[in-house]
Order: sequence, then C-alpha cells, then structure tokens
Amino acid sequence: MVRIAIDRGGTFTDVYALYEGKVYVEKLLSQSPHYEDANSEGVRRILKKIFDKEFDLIPNELFAWVRLGTTVATNALLERKGAKVTLAITEGFGDLLRIGDQRRPELFALHIQKPKPLYERVVELPERVIPGQRGFEVLKSMEKVKIEGEGSLAVVCLHSYGFLEHERRVEAKGFGYVARSSEVMSVVGALARAQSAVVDAYLTPVVKSYVEKIVKNFQSEKNIFFIKSDGTLCSPKEFRGINSLLSGPAGGVVALKSLYEGKPLIGFDMGGTSTDVSRYDGELELRYSATIEGQEIAYPMVDIHTVAAGGGSRLFFKNGMFVVGPESSGSDPGPLCYGRGGYLSVSDANLVTGRLQAGFMPKIFGKGNEPLDMEVARRGFEPIAKEVGRSIEEVAEAFLEVANEQMANAVKEITIKKGFDPKEHVLCCFGGAGGQHAVGVARRLGIEEIIIHRHSGILSAVGIAHAKRSQSYIKALDMPLEEFDERLFEEFPEGKRSLLLRYEGTNTAIEVEYGLGFEEEFRRRYKRRFGFLLQTRLVVQSLKVEVSEEEVAPKRQKIGSVHSRPTSAKLFMDGKWQDAKVYKEVGAGQRIEGPAIILQEASTIVLDSASEAFVNEYGDVRIRLFSKERQTVIPAAKLSLLANRFSFVATKMGDILQKAAISTNIKERYDFSCAIFDAKGRLVTNAPHIPVHLGSMSSVVQAVIEKFGTFEPNESFITNVPYEGGSHLPDITIVTPYVEDGEVRFWVASRGHHADIGGAVPGSMPPFSMRLDEEGARIEAFRIVQDGVFDEERLREILQRAGARRIEDNISDIRAQLAANQEGIAGVLEIEEREWFFEEIIAVSRKRVEEFFENLTAKEAVDYLDNGAAIRLRVYKEEKVIFDFSGSSYELLSNQNTPPSVVRSAVLYAVRVMIEDDIPLNEGLLEPIEIRLPKASLLSPSKEAAVVGGNVTTSQRIVDVIFKAFEIAAASQGCMNNVIIGDESFGYYETIAGGAGATPMGDGASGVHTHMTNTKITDVEVAERRYPFMIERFALRQGSGGEGKFLGGDGVERVYRFLKPLEVSVLSERRSLAPYGLRGGSDGKRGENLLCRDGRYYNLGGKVSLRVQRNDRLIIKTPGGGGWGRS
Repeated sequence: MVRIAIDRGGTFTDVYALYEGKVYVEKLLSQSPHYEDANSEGVRRILKKIFDKEFDLIPNELFAWVRLGTTVATNALLERKGAKVTLAITEGFGDLLRIGDQRRPELFALHIQKPKPLYERVVELPERVIPGQRGFEVLKSMEKVKIEGEGSLAVVCLHSYGFLEHERRVEAKGFGYVARSSEVMSVVGALARAQSAVVDAYLTPVVKSYVEKIVKNFQSEKNIFFIKSDGTLCSPKEFRGINSLLSGPAGGVVALKSLYEGKPLIGFDMGGTSTDVSRYDGELELRYSATIEGQEIAYPMVDIHTVAAGGGSRLFFKNGMFVVGPESSGSDPGPLCYGRGGYLSVSDANLVTGRLQAGFMPKIFGKGNEPLDMEVARRGFEPIAKEVGRSIEEVAEAFLEVANEQMANAVKEITIKKGFDPKEHVLCCFGGAGGQHAVGVARRLGIEEIIIHRHSGILSAVGIAHAKRSQSYIKALDMPLEEFDERLFEEFPEGKRSLLLRYEGTNTAIEVEYGLGFEEEFRRRYKRRFGFLLQTRLVVQSLKVEVSEEEVAPKRQKIGSVHSRPTSAKLFMDGKWQDAKVYKEVGAGQRIEGPAIILQEASTIVLDSASEAFVNEYGDVRIRLFSKERQTVIPAAKLSLLANRFSFVATKMGDILQKAAISTNIKERYDFSCAIFDAKGRLVTNAPHIPVHLGSMSSVVQAVIEKFGTFEPNESFITNVPYEGGSHLPDITIVTPYVEDGEVRFWVASRGHHADIGGAVPGSMPPFSMRLDEEGARIEAFRIVQDGVFDEERLREILQRAGARRIEDNISDIRAQLAANQEGIAGVLEIEEREWFFEEIIAVSRKRVEEFFENLTAKEAVDYLDNGAAIRLRVYKEEKVIFDFSGSSYELLSNQNTPPSVVRSAVLYAVRVMIEDDIPLNEGLLEPIEIRLPKASLLSPSKEAAVVGGNVTTSQRIVDVIFKAFEIAAASQGCMNNVIIGDESFGYYETIAGGAGATPMGDGASGVHTHMTNTKITDVEVAERRYPFMIERFALRQGSGGEGKFLGGDGVERVYRFLKPLEVSVLSERRSLAPYGLRGGSDGKRGENLLCRDGRYYNLGGKVSLRVQRNDRLIIKTPGGGGWGRS
C-alpha cells in the first residue's frame, strides 16, 4: 500500500511517498490557481506516477496512510488572520493579556510597541477561587453563565488547572468553537494558560477549515493523520490551533530519528528567513512553553531554537561592524540577485563567492525567466568593499562568517545551555540553504562530522513519514515529592509515565521517566545543566502519561553506485579563489574531496579544502572535517564575530543565574543582570537585563580594584553598598576576576535583587528610611571566595547582624551568582583575541556617541520629586559632552538619594535609547561624556545616606529629565511602584507597570515597565499559591494617559487582599506631581495608593509602611504617561 507524507510550507509543498520499496518525490506550489488544495493535488500526482491513473475523489483503500504537516496555523498567527475571539475571564482580570508580564519587548525602544491581543471582546465572569489548605476555596461561586457571540470563545478562570467546575459552567451560544483553558493545557500560571486558550480559539477555526478542505478530496478520513507540535500524529478531529503551531518544523526534528546511529544529532534547518536548530539523542526533546509571535504558549512542543539568519537575511555595514539580519528580503523582492530590486542578502554573498552556482539554478528570476544576476549582487557589495579597503569577494565571505557565527550561537542555545558539548554531536543539515553553510557552522562549533540526508530539501516530509501516533495527558500538581502518590497516574490510560520535577523555590522543571532511580536521574540532569545541586526538596510540577502506537519505520531505498563526471567551478574560500569540482549526480560509495560543490535535488552542499564527503548506500552525504589553519578575517567582521560570542556568554550567565536561583525576584521577576569587563573594570558586554544595574556594575568592579589592588586565582568579591558602586542594598553584586600569570585579564559580574537582607521592614525597602543601616545588611567588599573556598560564615554573620529574614535563600542565590560568574569565566576563556576586542568594541560605541553629539546645542530641563526636590540638568559641549546636574537639590533626609553609579546608569541608558542604532552597550557610550554632580546633593549623597528609593524612583525621573531636555518623549510613569509584603517568615517584593509617555512617533504604551527597569510581574496564580494574599484585580487604568496628538499610555490598577496580618510597604512617586505632557500634550494622571479596611478607604500617600489585618485591601493605581502634541 502507498504511504504518503506531506509538508506544506508557505511557498512550497513537499511530498514524500513510499510504494513497494521505491521512493517518490513531488514538489509543488502551496498556492496555485490550478488547484484548490496542494496536499490533495500532491497525493493525486503521486498516485498518477504509481498507477498511471487520474483520481477525482481519492480512494482511501489505496494507501496505508497519508500524513500531513503544515504551517497554516503559524502563518495565520503571523498574518493575524485568525477567527474573531471573545475572551471570558475571571472578573477583575479582563486586561490580563493586554498587560502581559509587563515587560517591554525591546529594552532600548523609545516608542514601545507591545503585541496586540488576539481577542476582540472581553466578558468578565462573576467567580473567584483561591488555593486553600486542602484543595481550593470558592470565594465567589458561579452558576451557569450563558455567553452569546460569533467566532470563538476562550474561557479562563483563575486556578482552573485544579478547579475546573467554573469553566465548565460557561455555556456558549452562537460560537463555532470554545477553548477552555483547563482543557487546552492544565498548568499553573494564569497568563500562559489564558494566552494559550486565546491562541487555540483564534487558530482552531482556521485549522479546521484547512483540514476540511483537504479531507473533502478523499472518500473518508480513514488513515489520514496530522503531525502535531510535539512531533507525534493525531487524527483530523484532534488537530487544532494549540497543537499545530510547530506542525511543519516538527517533521524535521522527527526526521533526525531516521539518521540516528547512537551519536547525538543537531538538526540544522536553514531556510530563506530563519534557521531552526534542534537536538536528538534517542528521543524527542520537548519544551512545555514558548513565545511564538509575541504569544506565550503553554503546550508540549519539540524544542526548536530559531535565529533570524537565512538565505534572505539582509546584510548591513553599521558602526564599523558587519551585521546580518534580523530583517529579511523575503521571497519578493528578495535578494539583489533575484533581479527584482531587492536587498543585499546572504544569498548574494553565496552567489558572489561561488557557493551558489547560477548556471545550475532554474531560470525563474527577474521577470520570471531569468537566471540569478551576478552583476547586481556584486554591485551591492561595492560601497562596503571601498569603505573597508577589501575586495568584493572578501567582504561577501566576511558576511558569511558572521551569518555562520549567528547560526552557531543558535546551536549553542540547545546544547551548551543544557549542559551538552556540541563537539560530541553530528550536524544534520537540511533546508534549501543549509548545505552552503554546514561546513562553516560545524567548524565554529568544533563539530567534525556532518550528515546531509539524500532528501535534505524535503526532510520535514521525510520526518513526518517516521512520526508515531501518540496522545499525552498532563496534570498540574505542584506538590512536594514526598506527598506524591503514583495512584494519581491511574485516572489516565496506560502509557509511558513521566514527572516534571523541580527543586522547591526554582522554576526549572526537568522531565524524567517515572520508575526506579528517577530522582537520581533528575539530579544527574540538573547537575549537567547547572554544574551544582541544591539541598532543597523536590517538587512535582506535573505528571504526564504518553500513550503511543509504535510502528515499524519505513524502509529506506538504496541507490546505485553510478555517478556523473564532475565539472569545474571557481569557489572563493579562505580569502582566495580556488578550483572546485561540481558534482550533479553522486553514487553509493563515492568519495569527494574538497573544495567541491555537490548539487542535490533541492539543495547545494559546499565542501572546503579540509573536508571530505562520502556517499552512503542511501544517498546521504557524510562529511568529515579535518583541521586547517584559521583564516584571517576582516577586522570589521571579526568584531561582529566576537561581539556575538561575548554576548552569548553574558546571556548564558543570566540563564544559569535565573534558573538556579531560589528567590522569586530573580527566578520569576528576572531582577538581575550579568556583564563582562576588561582588566580595568570597563563594561565590555552585557546581556539585555536591567538598565539600572548595567551602568553601575563597572563602578563596583573599579571600586574592588581600587580597594584590593592585587588578586589571585579562584577568588570572588561581594558588595552591595552604594559608595562601592551599588544601587541599593538588596542588589548584591558578585565580581570575579580571571587571573593569569599574576595579572587580571578580565572580570565578570552578576547582580541580583535579594528578597530580604534585613533592616527595618520585611523586603528591606523601608519607605521612610533616613540612614543606610535601616535598609538592611551593609556588605562592604570582601572576598566571598578565596582559594576556591566560600566564606559562608562571614556572610551569615553580616546578614544575621542586620536581621535578614531568609538567610538560606540569600546564600542559595549568592551561590547561583557565583555559578553564573564561573560560567562567564569559562565562556570568555574559549574566545581568542579578547584584549583586541575589548578595545575595539568600546571604540565602536565611543565613535557613535561622538557622532550623535557632534552638532549638539545646549539643552536644559528640570523636574521635581513629589517632595519638591529638584533634578536639574543642563547638557552642553566642552571637550566632552557635559551632563551637568548642578542646581539639583541637597541630599535628602529620606531614601530618594541616588548614588552616582545609578545616575551613571541612567545617563548610559538614555544615551543608548536616543541613538536608536543597535550599538553595543558598553563603557564607550560614556567615554565622550562627563557627568557633573553637585556634592552633598541627592545625586551624590554621603556614605550614610538612605538610597533605597533613589534606585527605584529617582532613577526613573533622571531619565525623564534627559528625555525632556532633548524633547523626545513626554514623561512616563516616573517610578517603579514598589510593593513589599512580608513578616518574619518571608519577604515578597514586586514592581508594577504604568503608562509610557507619548513620543513624536505615536501613543505611549499602556501597562508596561519603562526606563530603568524591565522586570516581570509575578503571575497571580503563582503568587496566590505561595503567599498569604490574593490579587483581586489587575487591570488597565483606563483614561489615565495624557491627551494630545498622541496619547500617553494608561497605568494599571492592582488590588491585593491580605489573608492574615502582614507588614506592607509601598514606595512610589508621581502621587503628587503628574507625569507631564510635551509640546502641548496634557499630563498623565497621578498615581494613587489606597487602603480599604472595614469598608472605609484611606489615602496612603506615595510612601507608607503599615501593618495590615486579615481582609484589608491595598489598591495601587499607577500613573499614566504624558501626552505629546496638541490634539
């Protein structure tokens, strides 16, 4: 019987069929006026080849199966062509998806643009449930609710992962599809579950319509299957929006199974706009959440990492560096060589260097009947070649090196960040452009073996043929392992049993098969990934049962040994032209030495001079790489290569810290930063973390250098005081030097906000502190690690003396910071030419800032804190650009004093935002700038001055004042709205979003963090499971943004209800003075903090510390942004 697998992409549909030991392949356009559906058309063409017979209605008895993969759901999401959706959600949370996790997508964006929600209407449900001591407590019971409408309905009740009844009581009338969040994916986390339900509601009608269009061409649905995002098959009835998003790419990952021979594989799928990478070592690797097109999806899916580097990725020369992407030329107009007035792209570089041979490509370009245009491609490189003083070919090859580096970094994401060494893998390359880059990418990763499937151009279809039918059942538990009872599995059918385990206090769950030794297996995997183990107990996040139907994999067809005689071509590689042989047809057993080009059915494979290919019996090309001398790279390209590598190291440091930390602030809110510094302590590279940290950490490193002078291997330093570069005491910084031959070569540092370090109130952020000692433990720099030994005793003594309330958490988080630093040291040591890079990358940023301020005219602005204190700024030019804060108020007898290191961070951030170019954030940004601060002022306070509020309120106002001086944005909300809740057993801290100021480019964003912070808000369900309070309302504060030509963004309203007596502190600004508008725009609304007790409301002002009673409510209304221009 015939077996057919089909992968329908956006442009082409690939068909792979097997019949009586033979393979049949078909490639056709996904959309054509000559047929309604490419899938059924592909089936008909295959059946015509086999039986020489035309079929109108396709008889199902002819085939064992037809299996299909598709990008139709992804395309509908990308193009916003889904169904009309109504969202029914718990009362008080109608804006949950508009606020999201409150972070802005682009850290340095002046005009913030958040993803638009997929729903059109919201209905709030009169119900409320919270976790209780045993099970759930129903605070507001809901009887049956009828909702009328059209399109789809998404139903989301808080805590429905465990309490399903209220979602089931919603009756839908008129809707074509209903997605209940508890049925879409049972996970703890209201935001992820709600977004998943909305995505399912939005896409399922599109998917169902697509399925119906296919099935109607067959006699029945019998033996028709679709591949889901997790790489397994389902029936047409089971295929829907939430499980179809990675349907197409999943096939490529499953295809790795057909090539697996015991050595782990890396899947490398390079297309026109992006590259997907994956890993396979005997079983599919899954993840249970991902962000796709701005939507957080909670659903099992193959673990694919995507990077915006493909054949159509555009090439730029910016700020002295070679840049690849993320913009794409697309298929129309496409790269320059397409002859349609397109853009300089990766494909142009491949053509100019001979990796693409125009003579062997179809003549479908230009007006539709022309070859690739070499001359147009060459002209595109000419201006860059002249500027850098190199040949066109050298420049083109340098761009390819940068593209290869970016793709290699994508591979590191799914190997190194999980504790695997890419060198121990085989690179499995597929996709139309992959063969041209496979050797270059493999060399950057130290991989010595590459395999390219005979049908690499249609490998996703091949993978679909190897998929199995499976159904997974997942149940959220979130319980200690010792309370887990295996009888919980019994409510599901028999199948493979797994647990998702994590350490208590962390949010990194690892899936292990349930059975003998599963705890040891969890610890083994955890240690491989993070390098250490924790002492806390294990928590079962969820259980999973997978019910599968195993079947025999299709047998592969062998090829003959006949091959064609090679022709010759010129290939520009390793900085020079080389003679290369070109092979159009290869045979089994053939060996090919590089340099060479092998032309496959739908792809081109390029071998360099130190590689050899062997064709196996199935027609797969196996490539072995040998060592060769490293080529000299154009300095501008080398700078780009090294920038990518250092950025990856800093990002991995943050990944280690976030996943290994205990405190909610670090693991949930992402309130941390990591960076790399040169031997002098100058900031070189950072991950895109928290702006208020990044500019100040170099001050810490330089303070440690000045204080200690000499350094030894295997030591690290800890500090948090503002006069050593700290921001405020809860932010603890760990700095680690790398010492070689008695000299420091570079530094790494990590800073994390600790939930409590003692002081006057739980959470260590007292609203009315007047001295630094009231704000918690004062840790003046000392060696926290010396000769590799952790000085826990001294640290404990300091924390105990300050009355820290969760010392074990502090120590665990500091160990996580130390682990992040060690990861940073190890990563930097793998990079050559470090000192050259440090100087050059700083020079790049310095030059760009000098250019930006070249024609500066003097500017000035002033703004006032709610207490009347002035922040006064003049910006003018002398030898340097002067940011002169003279005239700012004296030091305050309160905590809104701001250390110079934080002022420095604010200036660094503001300058980076104003420049707009994607330039490196490093010390070079500040080298052309001098910051003048009046002594004994709120911006340069004494050692004993309280500063906890300066970091989280005044820092925001400094940025507003800079933007006001340059007239580029109205005032944003002007603070971080700090709320601290706790008692002697815990401290909880969060910051709350507000409105962004409008700009000349458009309205300000609503419900978003601005300027010096970008932390996540803790999910309502997570908070309510862990702490003795509930969130009654979290919504946008409609109309709080200022009026104008462009509106200021709205603030938010967050309402807490306390379930027992607790200490609460609020530290906020803009409660007296409103965020101003600019150019005639009106002010945004002031914020407001209220307490509701026994039905009476009390205005708490901007700063308060109080003891709340059970059932008291705290209402935080955050400020809106100012408007821009006259309406």
